[in-house]
Amino acid sequence: MLSVEEWKRWFLYQLIGEGVHNAIYHEQILKELGKHYDINLDRALRDLIDDGIIMLIESKKKKKYIVNFESLSEAQTIISIEKNIKARKEKGKKIHDYDYVNYMDSVNEKKIVQPFLPDPSGYIYWFDNEEYRKFKNQTVYRIYFKETDRMNFAAQLTTKPMGSSKIIHMGSLNDPNSYIARLWRAVISVSEENKEGTFILQDIQDKDRIACGNNRQRGKIALSIFKKLGYIQQSEFKGNSIRFKVSGKKPYSITLDEIFNLTSK
Repeated sequence: MLSVEEWKRWFLYQLIGEGVHNAIYHEQILKELGKHYDINLDRALRDLIDDGIIMLIESKKKKKYIVNFESLSEAQTIISIEKNIKARKEKGKKIHDYDYVNYMDSVNEKKIVQPFLPDPSGYIYWFDNEEYRKFKNQTVYRIYFKETDRMNFAAQLTTKPMGSSKIIHMGSLNDPNSYIARLWRAVISVSEENKEGTFILQDIQDKDRIACGNNRQRGKIALSIFKKLGYIQQSEFKGNSIRFKVSGKKPYSITLDEIFNLTSK
C-alpha cells in the first residue's frame, strides 16, 4: 500500500512526468490500477485538489483530472523528491522515513515507473531487466513467459505513464522462425565471427535488423532473456555498450523449469 505522498508523486507523474500535460479520467484510473487502488489515492487526490495543484472537471457524468497550470511549479516540486523534501522542511512539515528512502532511490537514478501494469493475457511474469541497467535513461522491460510454452516470451515496457504500455512478443525458441530464435542464431553467428568470441547489441542489430526491431528493442529483450537463461554472460563494457560472450549452454539443454528449480534452492 502506497503512502499519500507516494500516490501524489505517482499521479502527478502520470499527468506531467513525461513533459506532456495529460488529462486522466477517473474510470481510467480504476481500470489501470484494478486491485491496487486504495484509499490513500483518494486522499492524495483530495489533497491535490484542495491545494489547487490539480483540477477535477465533470462533464457528461465523467470525471477527469488535469494539472492546474498556475500551480505547475508546485506539481513539479512534488514529483522531484529532493525538492519536495526541501520544501517540506522549509514549511516546517514532518519528513517521513519513506521520503528519505524515495530520495535515495532517485540518487541511485531509478525512474518513476508504472508499477500496476496488467500482465499480458496468457503470460506469467518472470523478471524485470532493470538489474542489468547502468545508465539513467535505459529502458526497463518486464519479461514474461507463456503459460503453454515456457520458451515463448513477451516483454512489457514499464517506463511509461498510464495508458501507454506496450507489449512486445518475442515468439518461442521452439519456433525457428520466431524473433527470439532468429536472434539466438545471430548471437551464435557474431560470436563465432569475433576471434575473442564476444559481441555487443550493435553486432546483433547488424546481423538481423528485422528481428531486432525498431530501436533494437527486441534485441535488448532477447539479450536479457539469454542472460537470465544462462546462454550468454556479461564480459565487460565497451563504451556505453555491454560486451557479451556465449556460455556454452544452448536452448533445450536446460528448460525453464530447471532454471526455476535451481534458483529456488
